Amino acid sequence: MKFEKMFSEIAVGGITFPNRIMRTSMVSGLATEDGHVTEELKARYQREAKGGVGSIVVEAAVVLPSRSSYNLRISDDSFTPGLKELVDAIREANPQSKLGIQIMHFLKISRSGWRQKVTDFKPEDFAVIVEQHAEAARRAISAGFDFIELHMAHAYTLSSFLSSTNERKDEYGGKMRNRMRLPIEVYKGVRDAVGNEVPVGVRINAEDFTVPGTTLLQSTRIARKLAELGAEYLSVSAGSRFEDAHPPPPNTPPDPMSGYSGHRMSPWWWFPDAAHLHLAEGIKKAVHAAGYHTPVVAAGKIHTPKLAEEILRQGKADIIGLCRPLLCDPDWPIKAKEEKENEIVPCTSCNWCLEADSRMEKVTCSRWPEGALVPPMPFTNKQARPSELPKDATLG
Repeated sequence: MKFEKMFSEIAVGGITFPNRIMRTSMVSGLATEDGHVTEELKARYQREAKGGVGSIVVEAAVVLPSRSSYNLRISDDSFTPGLKELVDAIREANPQSKLGIQIMHFLKISRSGWRQKVTDFKPEDFAVIVEQHAEAARRAISAGFDFIELHMAHAYTLSSFLSSTNERKDEYGGKMRNRMRLPIEVYKGVRDAVGNEVPVGVRINAEDFTVPGTTLLQSTRIARKLAELGAEYLSVSAGSRFEDAHPPPPNTPPDPMSGYSGHRMSPWWWFPDAAHLHLAEGIKKAVHAAGYHTPVVAAGKIHTPKLAEEILRQGKADIIGLCRPLLCDPDWPIKAKEEKENEIVPCTSCNWCLEADSRMEKVTCSRWPEGALVPPMPFTNKQARPSELPKDATLG
């Protein structure tokens, strides 16, 4: 097989992913306004599952009861039946794919421009945050998910505590061991809730790409601690911080995707291929040097099967995280396995999808037929809309 490493199995805790392609979490905007599963959301994930991906991390589900329009929620038992329907629908489309859900706690923001900071939390809030994650994890397992992913990246609550921007003066801020305190408490609370048989992975920022902000050197310490605690995989991301976000227009909430840090989270077409690979490689080296063999997920502009296979063969990562490429062409895995990589409809890193999310619109791809919420099946280059990038743009 041409891409033998990519289509080999990998054990993640007590389960086995049938291949090393992971659909990483991406907001869809397809939930109801109050966060329930819709038929459109089911159709999106069914279409992606049919493409042969080894594991799917369903988009970030909110663990706290605060309103978060059109984001999936898992903050009380009323959401569990819909999530079970989603799991059943995905499994009907592809019984082989392993299904996880990313759970997250967010910092509140308002149209007035106010943004909650880690210094706004009171000591009594922390036990609540831990319990919210634990209860959400229990609901996820009740709904039938195979594994849990804790969101400790980007501009959300746990990442903001981990970041060196955390200036709290108590035991939850300042020094690294203090900044790790709440994320560790959350991890332990979730582990106690689901037991040792359910894999719990963590998505982290290897770099914040802000000044001040966490660097790779600091994030290797975070990664080693998570590996020591027993995290079954580490998914490496970067950026998407508020610290360098552009000042928002009047009556518009601040957007962490608007600055350089935001650009680094989802590398645009002008960034090199595998823009975050050095971060995943650095995390993996540090974790392995400490004696742990925790699988590491690399993501960030890995568009071609050839590049993905090369990364795996060189041992720079253990799993390939694809988000925008699988949104663009869910059949990427099947086409690669059948050695028809020339038939893959290439993601152009135009970030049409990302900008839709920032506007709280339904997330679609610029390459799909106009008006589609999922691409056709099969999806061919002849059916794809042409790229709107400059003619001299490299689409690598």
